[in-house]
Amino acid sequence: MKITVIHGQSHKGVTYTMTKNVLDFLVGKEDEVYEFFLPKDGPEFCIGCNMCFLKGEEFCPGAEKVQPIIKSVEESDIIILDSPNYVMEMSGNIKNLMDHFAYRWITHRPYGKMFTKVGLTISSSAGAPANNTVKSMAKQLKWMGIPKVYKFPFISNALNISTISSKKEAELKQKSEKIALKVKKRANKPKASLKGKIMFYIFRKMQASPSASWNPKDRDWWIEQGWIKNVRPWK
Repeated sequence: MKITVIHGQSHKGVTYTMTKNVLDFLVGKEDEVYEFFLPKDGPEFCIGCNMCFLKGEEFCPGAEKVQPIIKSVEESDIIILDSPNYVMEMSGNIKNLMDHFAYRWITHRPYGKMFTKVGLTISSSAGAPANNTVKSMAKQLKWMGIPKVYKFPFISNALNISTISSKKEAELKQKSEKIALKVKKRANKPKASLKGKIMFYIFRKMQASPSASWNPKDRDWWIEQGWIKNVRPWK
C-alpha cells in the first residue's frame, strides 16, 4: 500500500504530531509513505494562466514542483492532507497547491484511479473548532474523485506540541488509532461511491455535448479514457 502525505506547514507541531500518530497505527512493514512539506516542496502561487486547462499540466509555470506531488497522489492508495487551523481554514500553502491541482477535478481531466482511493484530512486548533478546515480540504479531494474522505479535527488547548497536556496527548493518540483503523479498513476494500458515480455521469454528459468543444484538451481526455463510451474509471 502506498500513502502520500501533504503537510500544509513546515513546522512539526500539533497537526504534524496528529499525522505522525495516525501513520504509526496505519503503516505496515510493506507500506510506502511519501511526504511533502509545504511551502518547501510546493510551487509558487498559481497565477491563473489557465495553461493546465488549455494546453496541459506540463505547461504550468510550477510544473516542476507540482507534477512530482500529483504523480505521488495518483500512485497512492491513501492521500492525507494536513494543515493547522488558520483563521478557520487550511493554510495558504496547501490552498495554493490545491489551486494547481484544479485540472484534475472531475469537471476537467480526473485521474481514473482516484475514484477508488481513500482520503484523510487532519487539522488541529488551539481553541476554535477545526471542523471547517478538515471539511474544506476534504472537498478538494472529493472533487478530484476520491469517494471517501475521513476527517480528523482536534482541539489541542495548546499553542504548540510542547505545551499540550498529558490528557490531551492521550486523547490525540486514541483518536489517531480510531481514524487509522477506519482508513485502513476502507483502503483494503476500495470502491467508488454513489455520489462519485453521479458526479461522473453529470460531467460525462457535459463532456459528450457539443458545448464541450470550448476546451478540446478536457474533451479529448474523456474520449481517450473511453469514458464517453462504455468504460468506467472504477472498473
